[in-house]
Amino acid sequence: MIYKMLLPKYKYPKAFCTDEEIMMAEEIKRFVDNEVMPRRHDLEGGWHRDEKKALETLHELYVKCHELGLTKSNLPEEYGGLGLSPVVRQMINEELARGDIGLATMVGKIHWIVSFMLAAKRDDLLKEFAPYITGDEAWTACVAITEPHGGANIEDPAFEFKTIRTKITAKENGWVINGHKIWPGPGGPAERFKSKWLKGHLGYWTIVTEDPGKGEEAAGMVYVPPDAEGVTFSSPFEKCGFCWTDENVEIWFNNVEVPKKYRIDTKPGEGANIIKGYVIGLGRLAGAARLTGLAQACLEIALDWTGGREIAGQPVRERSAFAMILAEMARMIEVSRQYYLSVTWQVMHPEIYGPPWSPEMIAKFSAARSFAADTAEFCTNKAMELMGSYGYAYEQHVEKYYRDFKIVKMWLGGAQRDRLDIAQGLYGPFKWAGIEDWEKEQGL
Repeated sequence: MIYKMLLPKYKYPKAFCTDEEIMMAEEIKRFVDNEVMPRRHDLEGGWHRDEKKALETLHELYVKCHELGLTKSNLPEEYGGLGLSPVVRQMINEELARGDIGLATMVGKIHWIVSFMLAAKRDDLLKEFAPYITGDEAWTACVAITEPHGGANIEDPAFEFKTIRTKITAKENGWVINGHKIWPGPGGPAERFKSKWLKGHLGYWTIVTEDPGKGEEAAGMVYVPPDAEGVTFSSPFEKCGFCWTDENVEIWFNNVEVPKKYRIDTKPGEGANIIKGYVIGLGRLAGAARLTGLAQACLEIALDWTGGREIAGQPVRERSAFAMILAEMARMIEVSRQYYLSVTWQVMHPEIYGPPWSPEMIAKFSAARSFAADTAEFCTNKAMELMGSYGYAYEQHVEKYYRDFKIVKMWLGGAQRDRLDIAQGLYGPFKWAGIEDWEKEQGL
């Protein structure tokens, strides 16, 4: 059934986007309805989790996203991209996540790496990677952030990036990288990402430091090719959701050498701003859009089901107790969408609201992600409750959305970190009690 309020024409306000951009969202919706929705189960390999079937489905659908132009949407036109606005980037996130939030995340990885190179004004690297992003063949990419001993410490401004232990050392015409990352995805041996549909893996945009003691001044990002000598991987983690759409691994860098040009940031402090504003900040904002799309998918399922089931001859959704639950789901989704779009518009106007790495903008990114995560949690849970045992069943899809939303709520610092960053945007930075003692113990 068609629900007018949930159509792109009515849910994306012209206060934030143009008629042309809404038409793009409608085209993406058609693609999701026709290509992704019928294959949601296949993205996990069916009930018996057939890995071959899952990867074939993922790669095929990802290539179709690439052919639709979704992966090159934020690459500027001078490099062969579409040069579309950040609003379209978020529409892509929301619409794809209606079908599968993992597929949306895989497409978003290309948006992410482009944003890093744009932020650093690395025209040379944009020219180098543009042929892979704009060509006929599809490639994936990865961002390596977290380290095993630190959890969300990299996202914690109190530590000023002093917890980073993946180090780079300068050598003639290049860098040597040593360290250990955990949870980046999609990750693994390069051959894992070569198939009938997918051409391969572009590599790892990795958060590093030259000297932990120098904090933000020494923090930065380096590009590591997927087949660089000295890079090794664990097997993928077996997880609650995102089973193959974002395969997470551990990565070890053992004296990995890369050319000097592959240090993304080039000035002291620039790397810290890219990490704060573009890795953490815009990563959370993209998560907000994806979580909103996932929540809408659950609302649509619940609306259809409660419209077709009856209590004493009347559709379930026309009984007031159930109608109010559906209304609450719609209310939260609408507020979530309007807020992430508002923050996206503010990102486009840094002359008014400040750069994306400012505490105030980080607070807004965090508010957008945290509210969208609460919305997704409410909607997946209530859809399942409205549908009873049917909602808990594999065939109805709600159980997959229920499993998938949680990691998007937790990554890039998680729900508690979101709220701490909102507070710091309000009244300034604060540090944990005892952090000075920790720094002394670490010799920083």
